[in-house]
Order: sequence, then C-alpha cells, then structure tokens
Amino acid sequence: MAYRGAKPFDVPGLNKTLKVQDLEESRNIYNVLPDDSQQPEILESHIHNLATLFVRNRADGILGIHLAHAHFAIPENTAILGVNYNEPHCRWARTTAIQAMNLSNVHGHIFVLTDHGFHPYEYQTGPIPDLSGVNSAFLPELTDYLNTNNLSTLVRLQIIDQNPAHMLELILPQGTIMLDVSNLNRCVPTRQTG
Repeated sequence: MAYRGAKPFDVPGLNKTLKVQDLEESRNIYNVLPDDSQQPEILESHIHNLATLFVRNRADGILGIHLAHAHFAIPENTAILGVNYNEPHCRWARTTAIQAMNLSNVHGHIFVLTDHGFHPYEYQTGPIPDLSGVNSAFLPELTDYLNTNNLSTLVRLQIIDQNPAHMLELILPQGTIMLDVSNLNRCVPTRQTG
C-alpha cells in the first residue's frame, strides 16, 4: 500500500490518544485478514533486514513484527482486547464491547500499515511502553521497507511483551489465549506468527 496522509509516527494507540472510531475501524481491518495458514512464509532475508532496521532505530525489545492473520469475524461494536496475567503467565485476547473499554487504559497492540499510516487492529490493557528511545526515523523506514518489498499485507508491527517467553496461541470462540509452553502438554505448534 502506498503511504499517504498523516505523519507516519502519528499512530492511534501508539503515540496518539485512541478514539472510539479507531476501535470501530479496527474491526473492519481485522475482519478482512486471512487465516495464518493462508499466508506465505516470510523470506529469511526479510527477517534479517527487518531485524537490522529495528536494531538500527532502537526499536528492538519494544516493537516486533507479526504475521498478519485473523481467526474469526469480530461482531459489530466490538474490538479485540488483550489482558496479561501472571499465574499462569498468559495473554487472553477476546472480542470486547467498545463501550466497555476504558480508553485511558488501552493501547494498540498490533498495527497494520494502511493508506493513512499504521493503525491498530488489536488492543492491550495497560499503559503504552516508553517509546522515547525509538528513533523518529523508525516508522518511516519500516513503512518504506514494507511497501518497497510488497510486505504491507503480510507483516504487521507489534508491541512485544516485556516479559518474553516461548508461547503458543490457542484459538477459542471469539478469543485467543497465549500460554507459556511450559504450561502446555501435547500441543504441537503449527505456525510462528510473531
């Protein structure tokens, strides 16, 4: 997608306050994403180039990439909201009524590159991570790389967990749960998405 419009680093839920219409738009974005099994593999050269871009711009450890995918259709007036838990360490993301969300305690979690810049399509409770150390050239460079290499429909930007663990995502009706593999028995991974 070509990039037009607002400044590339002017992103709702990342460094700009979320509005209800941002959450409503995320439903439209999510509902047209393919299942992860329908997405091609990302070439290792792109993974290496993206990692270099993240490190060069001091975004590593805070932001990462995510394979664009969806698991179900989101009903009207809802968005996907994730909550982290400690016992056991997990992230539960589920469709949540927009009117029930406290926008002062919600930020974007996964962002898609649209014609107007990056836009969240999945959200997370809690404060946004400190992005003050990330180089201001990061999002323009990432935008250019994704567009130049025709990756804007495949690769998404994600705020990564500050307590990294090897996790597997289990698909539920209208939600997902990501659990540390140490808490799972007999689960076999099918695709790496983040």
